[in-house]
Amino acid sequence: MQHRKFLVPILAVLLVGMVVPFSVTRVRGDDTPFTTLTFSGLLTRAYIDTYLNTYVDAIQAGNVLTFNVIFTANSYVYQRNLTMGVKFDWMTNYQNTTSDVAVSAGQTVTVSLPYTIPNLTGQYANLNQAAHSWTLELWDMQQGAIWNQFGCSDPNSSTPPFQPSCHSFNSGYPHNLAIYSSAQASSFTNNQQATAMITALTTSLRTSITPVPGTSQAVSLIAQAETQQALGDTAYKIGDFNSAQTDYQNAFNDANAAQNSLATIGGGTDTATFTSIWIDSVAILLGGIGAVLVGFAGFKYLRVKTRALPSYTPATPKA
Repeated sequence: MQHRKFLVPILAVLLVGMVVPFSVTRVRGDDTPFTTLTFSGLLTRAYIDTYLNTYVDAIQAGNVLTFNVIFTANSYVYQRNLTMGVKFDWMTNYQNTTSDVAVSAGQTVTVSLPYTIPNLTGQYANLNQAAHSWTLELWDMQQGAIWNQFGCSDPNSSTPPFQPSCHSFNSGYPHNLAIYSSAQASSFTNNQQATAMITALTTSLRTSITPVPGTSQAVSLIAQAETQQALGDTAYKIGDFNSAQTDYQNAFNDANAAQNSLATIGGGTDTATFTSIWIDSVAILLGGIGAVLVGFAGFKYLRVKTRALPSYTPATPKA
């Protein structure tokens, strides 16, 4: 009976861990109704940051955030030449991809742009004090050309090729980006792990018909862990990230000690083992979120309906 009580939440977490990296909602794009933006490199997504007092997508300073746009050309016969650029609110110019991606009619490609988030030093020392906006633009132009049009849109054109054209995504939806120091990132991870352990242990001990050996010590350590978490919450909220890191680490250590205090129960399988399985499943979930996080940004475009041409002669590249 005890085994089943642990297995239900464990399976639930594992299922979520499998769904998160692969769930993609499609939005209307340029050449077909399906142009998708995904991200990789984030620490967490849709997280309520109590210091910034808003939901954020978070990444640790110094890590690489990669934007991936999946683009499918329609049936018009001409070569699209795709480049992409991103601009965060601390930048004055776009950082662009280094080469064109050629796309033919009906072809699907992924255009990727990795951007290394600055470390929190020098002019970037205070980037973790606010949530940041960004704009990502996908450009279709003659090969080697540079976007120099006003705004980002698909301008009027009577015949293909429809160049130059531009398609924009931005951080207005779903969330702005939070850049975490190492202390903030550690606080987040330790707090999540401590919460998972406390929840699993509390549920087990509360629903046990007969208290298992070590229960009294475990209950005391869990209370201690919860006190440390509360201290961490307070420190983080006022921006004392170093203290928050220490408090959350203490909470995790106390929760782990509570797990280890439980003695072996009947059948040769102990509560500590099942709690370890729970923590492993949470780690899988967090790893999945960190590796591949799917999100959507605001998307604007202007499209003109035209008739197809069987072929075309490329124009001279713009200077």
